[in-house]
Amino acid sequence: MAGLFTDSIDALSASLSALGLVPVTDPRNARPLTVFVELPTFTNWSSKIADVTITLRVLGAPPGNQDTTDYILEIVDQIMDSEIAVISGQPTVAQIGSAELPAYDLLIKISASR
Repeated sequence: MAGLFTDSIDALSASLSALGLVPVTDPRNARPLTVFVELPTFTNWSSKIADVTITLRVLGAPPGNQDTTDYILEIVDQIMDSEIAVISGQPTVAQIGSAELPAYDLLIKISASR
């Protein structure tokens, strides 16, 4: 199924894969050492143009010690050093099923058109 949003998610996932990262879009597959691609939000300019915002969640391994922090920050830096348009980021804890994983959320902007 193609469309404005799925095309944006696919392009972002391909960019992450090109960096050697493991992007996941299905929460059932979210696990430590992956980058979870959240569902997008958007602002419409018209029915053909949208300003799409996607949250990337860099997932680390519990318990969130210094090794995990170093891994997460290395991945965040790698994404920021790429052509992916990161507009902000913040540390968080991701609730995946019944597990709490240390994580870092990055807000990504994509201009998309049909």
